[in-house]
Parts: sequence; C-alpha cells; structure tokens
Amino acid sequence: MSRRFLLVTIAASGIVAATTAIAQQHRPYNQIMTDVGTTFASLKKNLDSNSPAAAAADAAKLEGLFTETEAFWAPLDTQDAVKFAKGARDAASAVGTAAKSNDTKAAQASYSAIQRSCTNCHFAHRQDTGKGFLIKP
Repeated sequence: MSRRFLLVTIAASGIVAATTAIAQQHRPYNQIMTDVGTTFASLKKNLDSNSPAAAAADAAKLEGLFTETEAFWAPLDTQDAVKFAKGARDAASAVGTAAKSNDTKAAQASYSAIQRSCTNCHFAHRQDTGKGFLIKP
C-alpha cells in the first residue's frame, strides 16, 4: 500500500507542476499592455532625444511584448488583432534596425506604424467602461 501511495503522490505532484507551468506561460493581458505603454513612451522619448542605443533596446523589448500580444489573441481566433500585433512587432523591429543605423527619419516612421497598429486594435477590441478597460475578442 505504501508503494501505491508513493506512486499516486508522485503522479499528483507531476500533474500539479505541469498545470502550474502551463498557467504561467502567459502573463495577464493587462500586464502586457501596461509594459507596452511604458516601453512605447520610453521609445518616443529616446527617439526624440536622439538616443539610438536606448531606442533600439526599447524597440527590442516591444518586439517581445507584441509577440506576447499575438500569443494572447491567437487562441481567440481574432485574426485582425493577431494582424495588428504582427504589424506592431514588425514595425518595432524596423525601429530597432533604423535606430542602430542612426536613421532617425526611418525610426520615427516605424514608430508611427506601431502607433497605428495599437490604435486600430484598441478601437476594435477595447472598451472603456469608465472604471477600466474591457477586452472585446
């Protein structure tokens, strides 16, 4: 009986560990969006102050954040939101490339492309309740 108990305990522990790992794969969406907002503002500041290294770092962080955003929307089968996230990710990559090349004009243009993607997604999939925002898949 003690051997069976040990096997059941090990199996249960494995299931709990696997469930916890799966649950932790995705951060809450509001945390992702908060990080996007903070990083996006920092990117603007760094582009305006002609700080290419810092702008490139912000752009790289945004790429990761928009990858997380895409991962959030993909299982909901919300194709336009996935497209907006991909567009923002690609634009963030372009900002990083331009910043590393000291091409301020191209970096600003790609920054604007990120802004358009964000605005379009927020218009389609975010509702202000007056007490916060609701996500509309």
